[in-house]
Amino acid sequence: MFARYVFVWTVAFCLLAAPAAALLAQQPPPSEGDEARQIEILQSDAPLFDKAKACQMLAVIGGQDCIPVLAELLADPQLAHYARFGLEPNPDPAVDQALRSSLDDLDGLLLVGVINSIGVRRDREAMESLKGLTTHSDQQVAAAALAALGRLATAEAIEVVLAAIADQPALQSAAVDASLSAGDLLLAEGATEQAIELYDALVEAELAPHYTTAALHGAIRARGADGLSLVVELLTDEDSDRFAVALGMAHELGGPQVAEALIDAFSDLPTQRRKLIVYVLGDLGQPAALPVVLELAGSETSDVRLPAVEVLAQVGDADAIGVLLEAATAEDAALSAAARTSLADLPGDDVDARLGELIADSSGDQRLVLIELAGLRRIASALPSLLQLADDQDRRVRTAAMRALGLTIGLEQLPALIDRLVAPTTADATATAKEALDTALLRMPDRDVAAELLIQRMPEASMAARVDLLGLLGVLGGDRALEGIAAAARAPEDEIQDAATRVLGEWITADAAPVLLELAKTGPEKYRVRTLRGYIRIARQLDVPLDERIEMCRRTIEAARRPDEVRLALEVLGRYPTLAGLQIAAEQLDRPAVQQAAAAAAVTIAEKIVNAQPAAVATVMEKAAAVATDAEVAQKAKNLLRRAQRQ
Repeated sequence: MFARYVFVWTVAFCLLAAPAAALLAQQPPPSEGDEARQIEILQSDAPLFDKAKACQMLAVIGGQDCIPVLAELLADPQLAHYARFGLEPNPDPAVDQALRSSLDDLDGLLLVGVINSIGVRRDREAMESLKGLTTHSDQQVAAAALAALGRLATAEAIEVVLAAIADQPALQSAAVDASLSAGDLLLAEGATEQAIELYDALVEAELAPHYTTAALHGAIRARGADGLSLVVELLTDEDSDRFAVALGMAHELGGPQVAEALIDAFSDLPTQRRKLIVYVLGDLGQPAALPVVLELAGSETSDVRLPAVEVLAQVGDADAIGVLLEAATAEDAALSAAARTSLADLPGDDVDARLGELIADSSGDQRLVLIELAGLRRIASALPSLLQLADDQDRRVRTAAMRALGLTIGLEQLPALIDRLVAPTTADATATAKEALDTALLRMPDRDVAAELLIQRMPEASMAARVDLLGLLGVLGGDRALEGIAAAARAPEDEIQDAATRVLGEWITADAAPVLLELAKTGPEKYRVRTLRGYIRIARQLDVPLDERIEMCRRTIEAARRPDEVRLALEVLGRYPTLAGLQIAAEQLDRPAVQQAAAAAAVTIAEKIVNAQPAAVATVMEKAAAVATDAEVAQKAKNLLRRAQRQ
């Protein structure tokens, strides 16, 4: 409990110091003579804020002269923490003397703060004073003294904190924390034997489980490679926390010896621990673990088969393929999924080569798994087998092969997929070919060449296939695809016009805009509205320079044959307010069919540009207020008119 109080006080100290530290970071670099100025502030009637800032400046530039001034503030409830902040970085030994001298004059949290500062500075001359304070009636003070002794990390200091663990139950937590801090410091300073002795003493003491766990970590870490024997011992400990320490330190130590030790202990452990050991072996990635993991993954009676299958992705090689393929076709869904994942992740080019070779001679469910893997792993050597299997009598095989081709096929083999779309040999070939092409086209390195391959097949294709090819050109994108679809939009067949204009209306780049506008003006009458809407969609949604966006709205209004498209253009103008857009909206205020939409758009634009263009806004708002039938729009127009006239 009292250790918690010390912790709370420490947090409070940090929180109080942090704002001032932030202020210090904003100050310019100190100049010569600043120390005297900061001392002068501390000795004056300056506000508390200025004095706190002076203490922080002295933490950076303070020398011997500021020490007595800061020392006087150690008893000040408002400035004590800032004073210690200023003293702690000062290398002058007089700081230590000042802190030690204040111990007899302070109490409560002020005394705790000074003790903390002594610990931070690791002042070993304070040893006797700190020893005396460990029995102080204020247990917050006693806990702070123990923490400071832990920071000293001398043999005498460690003896005191270890004695407190047994002799002062109320302070046991503080004493253990101090001991662990001392152990860490000893390790950092290279005093390995002393650290081991300390950690071992803590392990033997009767402590809360989490403290024993921390001590065990320290004891193993301090021993380095020699700590492996302790890891092995903990693997069979009945206490689950100690077993967890063994696993954690096995990760930390690593190496072939650790892997061998885990394997040696494996058979004597219960199932749950065996599973965890298998996962650790995977994380260690040592070759010595592969034979054991392979055996476990291939045994149908193994209680750790699933973890072993999962771990093969980390430690396995081409020799694991057979075991994993068998598991991949098991009835156990979890095991099958894990095996497929491990096969997909198994490292090595030799794995790809072996998998590619196995496809031709495989059958049944294993063949389906191998085909899937060829796609997931992008195994180029498997392409001949996949192309052959794409015409297999088994529908499942055909479908799997086509999907794998979509993931693996290159530009040179792309015509083979197009063939299966244009001239399908089975009822299901069209759908699977289209799906595969959808995937493959996104991977093509040269979109224009791929588009040309699709366009060349259009004349001989059936109507349904031509429609599919147009959709695939939309997936592909690029200049050649756009040219092909633009030409198709003017084809004599209504089905082709419909498909082409639909694809153009969903084009994802702005380069389709001129094509859409031209079709809206001169294309098939039936689809002019669709193409014009596709054109304005580009203005509304895609990345277009602002001036061009506004001009596209003007062109839309000029080409529109229905009020609906004019309203769409006006809505876009409202989204991107400019003076040019305001003028376009103003031109529509005389058209009854779109008058109200024009007034609303003009008001929306005017709200954003009234300060920059008051004269133009005043002219348009006068007219908008007169024609608007919506009360809110009319009132906004009047308000904007008055606002513009005042400027």
